[in-house]
Amino acid sequence: MKRGFTLMEVLVAAVVLSIGAAGIGHVIGGFLQLKEREAKKGHALLEAVALMEEQVATPSSCVKPKKDAGDTSVVTVPVSRQGIDFVLSFERIPGGVPLQWTVVHETSGYWNDLTLKRIVKCVETASR
Repeated sequence: MKRGFTLMEVLVAAVVLSIGAAGIGHVIGGFLQLKEREAKKGHALLEAVALMEEQVATPSSCVKPKKDAGDTSVVTVPVSRQGIDFVLSFERIPGGVPLQWTVVHETSGYWNDLTLKRIVKCVETASR
């Protein structure tokens, strides 16, 4: 009596093994894409926080305050850092203290809606 495998058994085993290996490769590829996407989101968040902290550390010029409810004196500035696009918005808070809302909004698409909003000091410019 001969012991061993027939050619048909070897071919079936090879097909089953290759299907399993392809499935595992597909799952690993999905995990790697997810990891890369989450790393980009984390990087975008860190850059947004750093951009906001720069606004706190070095105040910008105050924007013109609103005169009435219909006035829209909001200044927006596009900013790109490390390949990530942001929009900075400034809106003056009425009153004697030079303060304004500063908004950092990520527009690269890594987040559905990454927006940081904070009240920061601003620098009054002399108007003549």
